[in-house]
Amino acid sequence: MRPATAFKSWAHRVLPRPVVNGVWNLASDVKDLPLRLRSPGVPRPWRVWHNVGGGDFHLIGQQYFDWFRSSARLQPDAHVLDMGCGAGRLAFPLADYLDAQGAYTGFDLSERALGFARRHARGAAHFNFIRADVQSREYGGAGAKAAAYRFPADDESMDAALAISLFSHLLPEDAAAYLKEAGRVLKPGGRLCLTGFLVEPGMTLDAAVLPLKPFRDGAWAADPREPERAIGYERAAFEGWLRDAGLQLAEPVASGHWSTAVRAGEFQDRIVAEKLPA
Repeated sequence: MRPATAFKSWAHRVLPRPVVNGVWNLASDVKDLPLRLRSPGVPRPWRVWHNVGGGDFHLIGQQYFDWFRSSARLQPDAHVLDMGCGAGRLAFPLADYLDAQGAYTGFDLSERALGFARRHARGAAHFNFIRADVQSREYGGAGAKAAAYRFPADDESMDAALAISLFSHLLPEDAAAYLKEAGRVLKPGGRLCLTGFLVEPGMTLDAAVLPLKPFRDGAWAADPREPERAIGYERAAFEGWLRDAGLQLAEPVASGHWSTAVRAGEFQDRIVAEKLPA
């Protein structure tokens, strides 16, 4: 095992989660300093403050948007729900794409991240960023249980929804509830694009980039003591939750490299589901 990998494994095993997250966010901010200096006019959230995922904030957002636009068959006048929108990584490209007939609703538990998105992500469409007062050990939420959260949208009011790096941090009961809520707010034929970890039958994950272990209720976790750090779901359990939500897979799952021993391409699995007709 490489020294950096060994240290990371030790840190995740020994240090409190807030400390681990703070250290990695600070290291990512330091790594991004040259990029900030080259483009000082481009708004970029500080990870140590907003707890944003790694990599180039705008480049990764554009890449996910390109996938979302294609797989959700997105039109400029669409009404979009962004589940766990954070600091607006997808809101920025959507602001450039949606027209005055379009609308965007994003929700997240971090008021700091939402504040950044409100200040900087604007376009012709109506944009609304809403704080979700829900519990999360990974991201510090201390509100109601996530399984009881009702999405800020009317029944069958959304043309498309997305959830990037959200389901990889949801307990199984929360994931099932969020899928039901997505099924409630999507119009028939509307699509949900999400990323996460699906455990297929016969997978051997001991030497994987992300070595998940059996947890409970059809779920696997990188650390069963802190499951919300990184959690995956057995494919059969996940498809059962989709059916219960009135959804079905609309495209073959695009597997990420998390379950392999080689880091190449997209890390998480990409999943596209569609709301069934009533």
